[in-house]
Amino acid sequence: MTFWRTAALGLALACGAPAGACELVLSEHRSGRELLRLPLAATQPTFEIVFEHSVLGTTVVDRYVPRRDGAGWRAHLVEERFRGEGYGLPYAAGPGETLQRDGDGWRLVLDRVVDPLVVLPLPSQQMRVRAGGRERLLGELSARSVALHVSGCAG
Repeated sequence: MTFWRTAALGLALACGAPAGACELVLSEHRSGRELLRLPLAATQPTFEIVFEHSVLGTTVVDRYVPRRDGAGWRAHLVEERFRGEGYGLPYAAGPGETLQRDGDGWRLVLDRVVDPLVVLPLPSQQMRVRAGGRERLLGELSARSVALHVSGCAG
């Protein structure tokens, strides 16, 4: 009976049964050296990149949703929250986007593919990632560009 159970498990895995948990994988962009894995929700996974604006010193939060398409899993920037007006921050919504007041700040709702998703963890910006209820400072992981992608997600 053990042989048949083993064979059934092998067949299930070969036919696409999930092999692992949905995770956000961070690695050095150029070398590919893995730095960290953070768990994501199996259904509707999201993660955020948070940083301090280099001129204004205010916090910017970019929320991403990974979606699978013909090119594989790609990060979609779906929301940006920020305070103030300054270099690199949106001042108007683009086609299909919405820019609205959010308390004393702004909220841009959009759906923009960012592929590859690579960030430079400058110490002055305190670049960090939030996923699975955890937050990590990227500068503690590497001084080089960090690539983010998802792995093991269903769908």
